[in-house]
Amino acid sequence: MKRIFTKKNTLVLFAFLSFYYSYSQVGIGTTAPRGAVDIASTTQGLVFPNVALVNTITETAVNPQGGSIPTGTVVYNTATSGTSPNNVAPGLYYWNGSRWIAFAGSPGGLDWSLTGNSGTTAGTNFLGTTDAQDLRFFTNNSERARILSTGTIGVNSTGSAVSQVYVQAAGTNDAVAGRNDDTLANAFWGLNLNTGGTAIIGAANGIGGYYPTPGAGVAGSAVDGYGISGMVGNGAPNNSAHNGHAAGYFTLDSDNNTATTTNTSAFAKIAGKDEQLIPVLGGTSRRILYGGYFIGGTSSGGQSYSYVGLKYNHNNDANATGGTNYKVVGNGSNSTLVLDKNREPRVMFSPEAPEILFQDFGTGKLNNGEAVIKLEKLLTDNIYVDEEHPLKVFIQLEGDCNGVFVTNKSAEGFTVKELSNGNSNVSFSWQIVASRANSTDENGNITSQHIGLRFPYGPKPLKRTPESSKETKRR
Repeated sequence: MKRIFTKKNTLVLFAFLSFYYSYSQVGIGTTAPRGAVDIASTTQGLVFPNVALVNTITETAVNPQGGSIPTGTVVYNTATSGTSPNNVAPGLYYWNGSRWIAFAGSPGGLDWSLTGNSGTTAGTNFLGTTDAQDLRFFTNNSERARILSTGTIGVNSTGSAVSQVYVQAAGTNDAVAGRNDDTLANAFWGLNLNTGGTAIIGAANGIGGYYPTPGAGVAGSAVDGYGISGMVGNGAPNNSAHNGHAAGYFTLDSDNNTATTTNTSAFAKIAGKDEQLIPVLGGTSRRILYGGYFIGGTSSGGQSYSYVGLKYNHNNDANATGGTNYKVVGNGSNSTLVLDKNREPRVMFSPEAPEILFQDFGTGKLNNGEAVIKLEKLLTDNIYVDEEHPLKVFIQLEGDCNGVFVTNKSAEGFTVKELSNGNSNVSFSWQIVASRANSTDENGNITSQHIGLRFPYGPKPLKRTPESSKETKRR
């Protein structure tokens, strides 16, 4: 019997064959699917179910067969919900069996987001490598920094095996610049926990860094330069608001406690200014400019202090005119050292006077009972002689005669005559003492006063600069 296929039979057969074929792969827009499901389109996309998730740990989506949703379920979340670290934001998520994982980096994703990340767990989530490879950072397709697998860091360099952080400056840039605006926090802070270590080492002119073996907070070294340089602005001589300023400040503290300032064993300031009152002169202010100021000893045990390169009691003008210049002034004794036969240093003391004096020594000889002594021009230009400040002359005869006297004393010299109109020709030694003349500039202005100073009021010890301390926790 001949079988006739109708149109209806053909449709049923096509449906059956299609079902059988779709059981293996499904093609949408294609008759040759390349996977379990293959969607072919050049104008349309795949729309995932839109679900408003509550957070990353609540399923929210429903399994139509009942029970938990299967691992791998994908939805597009439409909600911004939850609290960190379990919050969600709009985007694609998949269920990993216990929580929703964002396809994007944040929140809750497996990759780092370009707009920041949340929901991270310390010790679990990190940016870096899990093998022995360096982590490199690029800008403009050029490497700018590197964290080596050993943990050291290089900036504009490949890093250094001997430095935890190595920065190579480019062009005229500084390698590292620190800036802060706080009375307690610092722009830079160095701490070496080792008792013999140095916190900061600076070296210039291409040499290696030198430091003391007991350690130092800061150690500097250079060739044809300065190991350490300090400069402070706001040091106008006529501005009392600048008092107490100095380019350098050093303290030797006996008990390592900055709060107990009376326990300073030694103290120094370099290149500074200050001002002091003289109560007995009605509170007159005396201005101070100094190259160095030094104290040795404790306040309870007695201190020796001195100023070096001191301009004292200068006029209140921008040029610090007037006043008196001192090489060294302080409460100690002026002295020098000589070596004895055992090459041990022994102290010799200098005679000191209540006024500023110059001395000179020489020899002469009477000629028929008279000798005229002329002082050197350089000396006469720098001494001052008048009735109140006479030239003092001391004669030591070196032969027999009637004795001598001195007359015609002036800044240029003096005359020695024999008593009783004697006419002997004996030799003698002489010594003169004269007041030092004022120092002046080319216009005759006094730059350092010497004349008339006798037991002048001098500078007192400076006040110690207030200190504070800052400590970091040891890890």
